[in-house]
Amino acid sequence: MSGIALSRLSQERKDWRKDHPFGFVAVPTKNPDGTMNLMNWECAIPGKKGTLWEGGLYKLRMLFKDDYPSSPPKCKFEPPIFHPNVYPSGTVCLSIL
Repeated sequence: MSGIALSRLSQERKDWRKDHPFGFVAVPTKNPDGTMNLMNWECAIPGKKGTLWEGGLYKLRMLFKDDYPSSPPKCKFEPPIFHPNVYPSGTVCLSIL
């Protein structure tokens, strides 16, 4: 794993824990040995009030590559959602990242 990617993700995790939008969740997963896996995050996005999405909590997985931040993470809704910027598989269209 890239030291640059891990260093950047570690700093982003610290910044997120200090200040993030209410109701949003972003947590690194754990490896089988119990250590934190900064390359794989489980996230949740609350539905925006006043929209069809209101009241929902939409789960998303973010997978980072070793060349992060030079390349964007792979973002995938689990389970998939219907949205114009999300493929039927649940993967977010990369051109918007």
